Amino acid sequence: MFGITHKLNDPSLYLLHDIAEGQLFRAEENLALCTLDQVEKITLLKDQIANYKNEIAEFEKEVANLKNEMFQFSLEELYSMYGQFENRFVGIEFHKLSDSAKKFGRNIGGIIVYKKSEREELDKIINSGNISRTDGLVKMEVTSNYNMSKEQYDELLNNGFNCRDIYQISSSNIPVQKSFKIEGLKEIPHTLNINIDPTGIEPLKIFMGLCTRRIKMGKKLIHNEWCKLYGYLLYYEPEIIKSESITKKFIDKNGNKDRKVRFYELFAKLFNKDFKKEEVLEFGDLLLERSENRIEIIKDEIKKSMNISTDEFSKKHPIIWESIRSSAAIFEEESLEYLETIIPIYWDFRGYLHIYLRHCEELQIEGHFENKTKFQYNQKDIRNVLEIAIRKLYKSINARLSSGKDFRIYGDQSLYFNGNYYALRIEPDGRIDSFFPYEIK
Repeated sequence: MFGITHKLNDPSLYLLHDIAEGQLFRAEENLALCTLDQVEKITLLKDQIANYKNEIAEFEKEVANLKNEMFQFSLEELYSMYGQFENRFVGIEFHKLSDSAKKFGRNIGGIIVYKKSEREELDKIINSGNISRTDGLVKMEVTSNYNMSKEQYDELLNNGFNCRDIYQISSSNIPVQKSFKIEGLKEIPHTLNINIDPTGIEPLKIFMGLCTRRIKMGKKLIHNEWCKLYGYLLYYEPEIIKSESITKKFIDKNGNKDRKVRFYELFAKLFNKDFKKEEVLEFGDLLLERSENRIEIIKDEIKKSMNISTDEFSKKHPIIWESIRSSAAIFEEESLEYLETIIPIYWDFRGYLHIYLRHCEELQIEGHFENKTKFQYNQKDIRNVLEIAIRKLYKSINARLSSGKDFRIYGDQSLYFNGNYYALRIEPDGRIDSFFPYEIK
């Protein structure tokens, strides 16, 4: 343009083009204001307009030829420099005249995302030493400050943009670490451990307050949470027994309370050291009943794995047995997410056991399950990763559950987080059926 030879990586590649467009606009604007008797001015302006249009057309042709000969960033280079690193933010400036710039604007920014098979293939290529330069689509999760429409956001996340349309890339110099295919135990990134003094805290009243807030917000409780709420209320606010809502749901025509509600009422009594001797015995019977029901679930899982009795298993794996036997008594069925989802997403003991016994390295048993993939986290962090997965996927979960269908992701549609891909299945009522990582290959 104007006698200057350009290169695609020139930092001011589009500066003259922008200036020429501005001059063309002003010349056309001035021409429109001319009167018929301003012949000389009209002639001058028309010459200027023709010149600007010619220079702009030549420049656009030159850039198109340069892009056809050599684009700046390939799929492999993007993965090697940015995509393979965990949650690395990149800013993208598109070539001014590209289809991507017309569709999404000149600048976007966010995290480059990959399907499981894409990441594995690119990892294989960059480790081979024989790296090709491929043109193709790049998907990105754009951050909210770019003011994208939902359609643009979804297009970039699901279909992407062409990598040959990239003009420049910017990224921070903050040290980054690759998480994909890294073996060994991991920690959840960006986790803050906060020490809290429990003195004076009343957890049962806090639970009641949280449930009350959820109900006022129009959010639902799962059955076990209703039982726990009413059980605690029967201790702290005994007049609640006169309420039609509790009598209709949890007290039969003979005046007998639902056994789960009674369990939590007695728990509140014991917690507050306000009980009679016979109530301790009653609570012990209810706790034993709950544990025995769950032991049956454990037996089913062990039978599927090893086809041996519980006694044989407890002798062969005493430490694991003690851990899962204890969990049968203390595990609490609860919602893991309810604010963003249309119904609570919860786990019960069967779902908990299915996840931990099959995929937690500390509890994994031999037989059928020894070939199951293991979480790269300790027991307490597995629950946190599951909650993170639900929050990341809540829109897709809502879409499925709202139509009465189950939600499931697996294979190439699985969720990527901190170097691992995860499969997840949630039943139509919100119960978590399975959650596990895929094997690192």
